[in-house]
Order: sequence, then structure tokens, then C-alpha cells
Amino acid sequence: MHINGKEVREGIHDGFPIFLGYFTTALAFGLLTRTSGFRFVEGVLTSMITFAGSGQFLMMNLYNAGSMLLSIIVSVFFINSRYIFMASSLSQRLADPKSVMGRLMCGFGTVDEVFTVASFKGRKLSYSYMAGLIFTSYVGWVSGTAIGYLGGTFLPDVVQKAAVITVYAMFASLLGSEARRGAKAILVASFSALLNSILILVAGLSTGLSFLISMIAATVFGALIYTDKEAGIE
Repeated sequence: MHINGKEVREGIHDGFPIFLGYFTTALAFGLLTRTSGFRFVEGVLTSMITFAGSGQFLMMNLYNAGSMLLSIIVSVFFINSRYIFMASSLSQRLADPKSVMGRLMCGFGTVDEVFTVASFKGRKLSYSYMAGLIFTSYVGWVSGTAIGYLGGTFLPDVVQKAAVITVYAMFASLLGSEARRGAKAILVASFSALLNSILILVAGLSTGLSFLISMIAATVFGALIYTDKEAGIE
């Protein structure tokens, strides 16, 4: 895989706004890992290995709720499954689609914002450009996690405990963004919330299992009411 310095610098330049957004969000995640009882190395490794944004916040929320490990794994897999389709779509625009190392790098680093920025480039994407774009975004997320964790050493307990609400804020922003495109997003979210409440309060299921069932049911419900065009397939 040939490295082109100019392409790398262009990727770093385009990835800097992502760096800023990821860094500030990861500060909250790093603080959340500390309040959840993780050690520094464990918190940072979570971001280094996963690099999943909303999926990591979901993981911590389920962990704090005492969910089973299997429920956490399956739930995070489902919410991150969109990256499979993003990476597959982006692979069609790579300049050298036969490079195994390049494809692995893009597969790991193609998150929402990286996919969006890369998709707007009106040309074939070199691995040098993608390396700069992904690396800059990745550094923002991992370094933000580390500094957020360390920041908990001098922040008051009440501020540290308030980090728990970041997961709700993130998913609320995602829902709000989707709701502006149509009311069906609110309908799907309401269906999921209602089903989740029934499973916990009436059926007595655990938080992790009820969330998993609700998420799968809401996905099926959304597939039934959304058209291909609304779902972005066409």
C-alpha cells in the first residue's frame, strides 16, 4: 500500500473537524468509564479497540444497569451493524480495492462522520487519504477518552456522576436529527420505548434483555413502515 504524503495531509485536514467533535464527546465517555469503575487502561482500551461512538455509550449504559455480557455484546453489535453497510458502500470507491490491509483499515475506521466526509469527495479514494482521515478521527476519540478519564481525578463527585446523562443526550440528538427527516422516526422510537417499558415493568425482564428485544422489534417495525427511498436504499 503506497503512501502519498499529499493525500495523507488532505485526509488530516478533512478529518480535523471530526477530531474536534470526537474529542469533546469522548471527554464525557472517558469520565463515564471512570464513574463506572473502569481502570484507566480499561477505559482507553475500550475506545482503542471499539471506536464506535454511540455504541460505546450504549455499552456503558447496559453495563451500569447490570446487564449480562451476552446482552451487551449483541446489543452493541446490532447498533453498530450499520458500519458494515457503510464500509461496503465506501469500498466501491477505493482506488485500489484489492489491498487487504487497506480494506481492513477502512473497515475498522469507517464510522458515521468518516463515511460522510469520504462520501462527499468527488473522486476515487486513495488509502493515503483514508489513512489521514481515519487516523485524525481515531486520535480525537482515543485522546478525548484518556483526558476525560484523567479529568475525573479532580472533578467533584456530583459532576462525575452527571456523566451518566451523556448517553441520553447522545441518543436524543440522534433521534432529533432523524426526526427532522420525517415523523416515522418518532413512531419507531415510541414503539421501542413502550415495548421496553412493558418488558421491564410488566414482564419483569432485565434491562439488558428487554433492551435487546425492543431494539430488534423496533428494527423490524421500522423496516415495515419505511420505504426503500426513506431508508436511503435508493
